[in-house]
Formats: sequence, C-alpha cells, structure tokens
Amino acid sequence: SLQNECNNAKDCALNISNEETAEIEKTDEWKENEWNKWKLKLEDNWKQFNLSLIKEKNEWIQNVTKDWNEWMQNMQHKWTHYIENMDESHKSHILEKSLTWNNADWENWVNTELKGLIDNEWQNWINQIESQRYTWIEDKWVHWRSYQILTWLKSDWKHDENICWLRKEYIEWNKPSKVRNTGGWLKWKERIYKQSLEWLYWVQNKEKIIQNIKCSGWIRWKDDKNKIFNQWKECFLNNWIREEKWNSLFN
Repeated sequence: SLQNECNNAKDCALNISNEETAEIEKTDEWKENEWNKWKLKLEDNWKQFNLSLIKEKNEWIQNVTKDWNEWMQNMQHKWTHYIENMDESHKSHILEKSLTWNNADWENWVNTELKGLIDNEWQNWINQIESQRYTWIEDKWVHWRSYQILTWLKSDWKHDENICWLRKEYIEWNKPSKVRNTGGWLKWKERIYKQSLEWLYWVQNKEKIIQNIKCSGWIRWKDDKNKIFNQWKECFLNNWIREEKWNSLFN
C-alpha cells in the first residue's frame, strides 16, 4: 500500500542527500497532475492486462478439456477393472458383510457405496481443477496490481518526497520543540491518504471484473461436464447391476 511504502522508507531516510529535498518544493498542482497522468496510464495497462487474462483463461479451458477427456478414460478403465484391482483387505471386508445378501442388497450397495466412491473421485478432481483456476487468476491479479502501484511509489520524485518528509518526522522533528513549518507535511499526509483511497476504490471496482473472469465460462463448462459424467456413471452402474458384476468377487 501507499502507507507501507512510507514505512519501508524509514530505513533509508538517513541516506538521502539534501539536494533531493527539492522534490518537496514541486507545486501541489504539478503533483496532482502527475497522479492523474499515472491513473490514465494505469487504465491503459489494465485494458491490456484484462484482455491477456481473458485470452489465457480461454486457453486454460481448452487445456483442461483435454485433461478432462483423459481423466474420463482413466475412470472408465479404473472402474471397469475395479474388482480385479481391489485391495485384498477391502475385498475381504465386502465379502464378509455380504454373506447373506441377495441381488437386491447388491443393487443397493452399487447405488450407494460404489456410486459414492465414483462421485468422490469426480468431486475431488473438479475441486482441484477449480482451485487451480481461481488461484492462478488471483495470483496473476495480485502480482499485476502490486507492480502497478509500485511504479507510482518508486517514481524518483515520489520516492524522494516520501523520504524527505519521513526524515523530518523521525530525525529532525524528534522533539516537539523542533517541529517547524508543518503545512507542507500536512498536505503530503493528506495527499497520501487521498491517493490511498482512490487506489483502494479502483482495486475494488476491478476486483468485480476479476471475479467475473474467474467464473465466466467455467460454471457452464463444469455443469456440462458434470452432466456427461453423471450419464456415464449411471450407465456404468446400470451395467454393473444388469451383469451382476459382484459375482466376480467370489471367483
């Protein structure tokens, strides 16, 4: 934040030459104009960032669709060979509790326990993908906006002005009796406060757009794939019941 920059500047206040105090003497109008010019450039940079983020998001959707197709193939293979690849202890547990079961009991097991195992795999996979998507977009956004505000805070005149006033606060004005000519200092404080509020408001407005980018296209994609997954799952489970696949446990 703007205030954090001032806090960080305390450490180097002693190293600033007297010549750099001239930055304080620039007019308030000039400083305000510099801030306004920076905001205009910020908007241009934002437009470019927004377009690039949307493009990368669309490319990400294409890539995750390939991952989805591969995942579905793996699911088909895994659950088709579920019994033959079953852990022996788990197999023994199922056999033990199913000693008195009839076909209706097995159908109930397929539609509850087996279905639950398959559903859990889907939820785990889609939650991981969704988390990766949101984290990736958020990281991009945080990094970009941090860089943008630093271009303002680290501009030569702005940085030097902050250092000059901080030196007065923490070195020259170390006693109340030494405080002199605080009018410029108060304007500096007010300017930092005003710019901090404007920056916060700008970020909050853009945050709404970022949230839309996170969700745009993704909810529909997820719903479409969820429907396909459920269709495959129901077909798979119905086939299990029709062919009484549980009998393979006794072989």
